[in-house]
Amino acid sequence: MENINTPAATKSVSIANFLNLPKTANFLQETLSEGKKAFVSNLIAMCDSDANLANCDPSSLMKCAMNATALNLPLNKNLGYAYIIPYKGVPNFQMGFKGYIQLAIRSGQYRFINVTEIREGEIKRNKITGEITFNGDNPAGKIIGYNAYLELISGFTASLYMSEEQIEEHASRYSKVYQADKRNKTSLSKWSDPVERQKMAKKTVIKGLLGTWGVLSIEMQKAFESDNEDSEPEGTVTVQRAGSGAGFDHSEVIQQDEPQQEAQPEKVKI
Repeated sequence: MENINTPAATKSVSIANFLNLPKTANFLQETLSEGKKAFVSNLIAMCDSDANLANCDPSSLMKCAMNATALNLPLNKNLGYAYIIPYKGVPNFQMGFKGYIQLAIRSGQYRFINVTEIREGEIKRNKITGEITFNGDNPAGKIIGYNAYLELISGFTASLYMSEEQIEEHASRYSKVYQADKRNKTSLSKWSDPVERQKMAKKTVIKGLLGTWGVLSIEMQKAFESDNEDSEPEGTVTVQRAGSGAGFDHSEVIQQDEPQQEAQPEKVKI
């Protein structure tokens, strides 16, 4: 992306004024064409509702928001597809778990894709093969882990299960804000919020699954590259290839380059 302005030159300029600068406005017009107006309005509205975003360098903020535009994902916290998270005054683009599901759907290669929390008594796992059997819903049970599942049109299926202990280890290792929360007994991280934590955990497993066994469309590759959050899911993966009957391959997912981020299972049928 062209260097519109340096942080030193824009740090005291509001996002609205920055977006209306001739050089910036021309760049957005050339890049977004008819989408420029909506992009500008949405970005200004986001900053008006979040003082932490408003205090970020406007040039960096605009470039960060362009990631969502490139993926055609709305930056709306209520929708949960993608976010801009300010950390120490620096805006960071982060995908939501729904954003990854949306990109998978667009590929047209999935028959099913799902990510859900797992509660006590809901599953039985074969330790040898890694095969998971669903016993039924137990809405009153304690959450013990999270599972992501996919089935391609070709018949290939795969799933990734991470226990609550593995999720906690992941959050403690990769989220600096969560690390600070644990040290200072604060609740600033999404991992510290009971509701947001479930979304973050779902993102961790769905991204780990798609990054290993999913169809890497151009959009999906861009999402992995743009998502500003490093992760390394280490969970139980169960894979069944089309026509393989009861044969399962069991492996550990290690070194998943990437991030962190309700309570009925969410299953999408394509």
